[in-house]
Amino acid sequence: MAIDYTMPKLAMAMNEGVINQWLVEEGAYVEKGQELATVETEKVAYDVESPEAGYLHIVVAEGETVPCETLIARFAETEAELATLQSAGDTPAAVAANEAEQAAPVAASSTPQLTDSSARVIASPLARRLARDANLNLHGVTGTGPGGRIVKRDVLPLLAAPQTSDAVLARVPFTGMRKTIADRMTASLQSTAQLSGNWESDITAMMAFRQEYVRREAELGTRVSVNALIARAIAYAIKQVPIANSCLENDEIVIYRSINLGVAVSVPGVGEYDSGLMVGVVHGIENMGLAELDLSMKAVVERLRTGQATAEDTSGATITLSSTAGAGPPGLTSTPVLNSPNTALVGPSTPIERPVVVDGEVCVRTLMPISFTFDHRVMDGEPAARFMRALHDCLEHPELMMA
Repeated sequence: MAIDYTMPKLAMAMNEGVINQWLVEEGAYVEKGQELATVETEKVAYDVESPEAGYLHIVVAEGETVPCETLIARFAETEAELATLQSAGDTPAAVAANEAEQAAPVAASSTPQLTDSSARVIASPLARRLARDANLNLHGVTGTGPGGRIVKRDVLPLLAAPQTSDAVLARVPFTGMRKTIADRMTASLQSTAQLSGNWESDITAMMAFRQEYVRREAELGTRVSVNALIARAIAYAIKQVPIANSCLENDEIVIYRSINLGVAVSVPGVGEYDSGLMVGVVHGIENMGLAELDLSMKAVVERLRTGQATAEDTSGATITLSSTAGAGPPGLTSTPVLNSPNTALVGPSTPIERPVVVDGEVCVRTLMPISFTFDHRVMDGEPAARFMRALHDCLEHPELMMA
């Protein structure tokens, strides 16, 4: 008897997933625990393992988005049972072939053309969408997917091919991660009452404090970063104003005991002109020393950028750190968008040296611009101001980080 396999729920916040790639061909025999498919959520892609042994019958094609617990494949015990499943005619390859017979080929003189128009195009929905958006003809493209189907990886090189028109530098597909980022940013701004405060903190003492740890790099096993110090300052400020570490769930404001720091991370996008953004999560930072915190933050960032992040790495954030320090110009101020459902986000920028008055004397100090965005539905102006003051005090007096 065939065994059904549904879209797995890989994280608490996951409602749907995309089949990025089937790692096993239609009809092939798979062992229990063998890598079966790459599934993409709104945050990260996972390689999922087969929960059963058997002959694989694929129900949902690559590129398709389906809700969790939706049937995506079946496992047949015998080849005869597999043949029975396949005879139903619902395999993605058969559906794609049928669509290809009915679809008119796309052609445009300003884009690369592949001229073998006599062949039927068998392509995944995602590959078709990418080709359609870029006005590419898929006839003649060699597919590397199951049964020779054209899949996403076959189309991406064509998107970077030279075009004869000088009017367009590049076309970046508004799909995948780019579309997810757009949806989340739009939803965040439309569903919350966001307000940002901006100020400068004198981090001259903090940078000297950091040098004490830098000198111990060999002993600690890490070169403690400025972001780790800012994270410690965030933890200090939350102790003074706990509501900053919260979210709004239905009709309740949930204030968390543990501080799970979301860290905004820039990751590669699709091609030269695209970029990506993900939020990694470091859990329980209030219990970490500086070196442990620094190592944990760097480890999560590395896993995100190399595609090895786990569900825990991308879920459960209670407050967010989104730093543009080192990327933006010195002195930059901004109004960062909240990482919903978090109530608050801290956004430091590149420090700048300015002359300031200290104890009646003019001297040059290192000032870091800080932005703080909060949801005014949850957090009023007075507690928000107290949080900003506590964060400011800790950055200017780094000994408070060790309190």
